[in-house]
Amino acid sequence: MAIGEIFLSSLIQVLLDKLVSMGLDYVQREGVSPTLPRKCEKMLETINEVLDDAEDKQLDGDRLVKRWLDNVRDLAYDLEDLLDEFEIEAAQAKSEAESSTSKGQLKRKFPFFSQPCSLASKTKLLEIVDRFEEIIKRKSLLSLRKNVVDRSHYTNERLPSTSLPESQFFGREKEEEHILELLTGEAENGNTTLSIVPIVGMGGIGKTALAQRLYNDAKVSSYFEKRAWVCVSDVFNVLDITKTILRSITEVSNEGEDLNRLQVKLKDSLSGKKFLVVLDDVWNENYGQWTALLKPFEAGAKGSKIIITTRNYTVVSITGASSYPLKELSLNNCISLLALHALKTTNFERHLDLETIGKKNSRKM
Repeated sequence: MAIGEIFLSSLIQVLLDKLVSMGLDYVQREGVSPTLPRKCEKMLETINEVLDDAEDKQLDGDRLVKRWLDNVRDLAYDLEDLLDEFEIEAAQAKSEAESSTSKGQLKRKFPFFSQPCSLASKTKLLEIVDRFEEIIKRKSLLSLRKNVVDRSHYTNERLPSTSLPESQFFGREKEEEHILELLTGEAENGNTTLSIVPIVGMGGIGKTALAQRLYNDAKVSSYFEKRAWVCVSDVFNVLDITKTILRSITEVSNEGEDLNRLQVKLKDSLSGKKFLVVLDDVWNENYGQWTALLKPFEAGAKGSKIIITTRNYTVVSITGASSYPLKELSLNNCISLLALHALKTTNFERHLDLETIGKKNSRKM
């Protein structure tokens, strides 16, 4: 997923959260159908499901899909502005209600939106719903697929990850500290031989970067006797993954050997040792493949860990572990990240002419 679509996916998630939180209050608004917010919510979910496929087709040069994505982005921004207006109106109504009550006046129930703006709010929302419906129709005409990416194209576009950390890392201090404790804290280990730590979040949110930080942490390096990093990506090939892990553990090539021999060797290499394996960018939803991969790891010492990074909560459910979801970065961290990639610095102090547009774009991240 390209940077633009990462931001769009993030924005859609923010809009979904806002629609869910304001739904019950909105129903109280006289003259406005309570189904409208739910319509927007469902259509946003439908759009979000095909963003990966749309991005894949856009990268292949499909101009119609690019135009569709541009329209989705414009509509998302307009909906965000409208929901912000709603929040302001709600705050004003609450303030007026509290002021009236404090003055001893008869307390009356205020609706979610102030009355003078009701017609304007209703009209804007109806227009947005109409635009959503048109975008959904065009989605069908473009044959965009749900939760499907052209995997061969995806593999070529996204470079395989490595264990080497990013030169700059913004935010995630709390997440890093918490997961580090999960990895190395003796109290967390208990009597469990092997624990899975899934880091979950949308594409581009920083799952791999966080895993790299953890993998290279000095405390982690000294705590685990053996470590291995594998970029799994879209093809979950048990043979290839096992081969990569074994090569990392033993530093010996095992080309030409079958899965049975590879897993026996891996089991022997890990027997009685505390290890950490990172499986980056996992998409596999096949329980049989997952359990086949894990067989050699049962021989490790107590406290051994496997970190997986994934966008897919179904992947997490297969592992049987509790997920560690990553939320969006703070605005300040988004500004620093944007400045780094655009200007090779961490702020706009020497580029004040770009500061306003930089901050505006960061809010859309």
